[in-house]
Amino acid sequence: MDGRLRALAIRSTFLFLLSLVLVAGFWYHREFYQIGFTNLLIIGGFVTFLVIWAARLAMTGELPRGRASGELTFTLDEGDRLLKRVARAVVRPTEGLRAPGIGRVVRAKYETGTEFARLLVEDAHRIFDGDLTDEDARAAGYRSASDLRKAEASRWRGQPDEILTILRVRVLGGSR
Repeated sequence: MDGRLRALAIRSTFLFLLSLVLVAGFWYHREFYQIGFTNLLIIGGFVTFLVIWAARLAMTGELPRGRASGELTFTLDEGDRLLKRVARAVVRPTEGLRAPGIGRVVRAKYETGTEFARLLVEDAHRIFDGDLTDEDARAAGYRSASDLRKAEASRWRGQPDEILTILRVRVLGGSR
């Protein structure tokens, strides 16, 4: 079974079970009036809070990590590779890059300005362009380092002494 289909089945099952619990809660609700108004507010508020968090987790597949702390811009091809989970790394020239910290969530935007995903930065390191390996290029969704350099010729100088930043990222939740 496809991983996305399995995740959807698990989330849907979880939401169905959550629905059953809520329906049972309505039936049991008549008993809450006997414990008093203050207790009803505290317990009911806490249960409602848990239900909202559980539904959020079920729908996105991720725990909330707070607001995005930056953004990265991608071409349509790069964004497509990230959304299809072909690429798990982003390679950018370090000069002028405001690289997000490890563990931060960033907005992934197309060059047109449309946000297409949220990314969690799992790791980051810098290398010289001359030290870029085929493995680094495959992590970014390319066949080889030369293919990556050709595709990014407009962004890079292509000099062996140019410093590149490689961000290992993970797409959070479903795509938009």
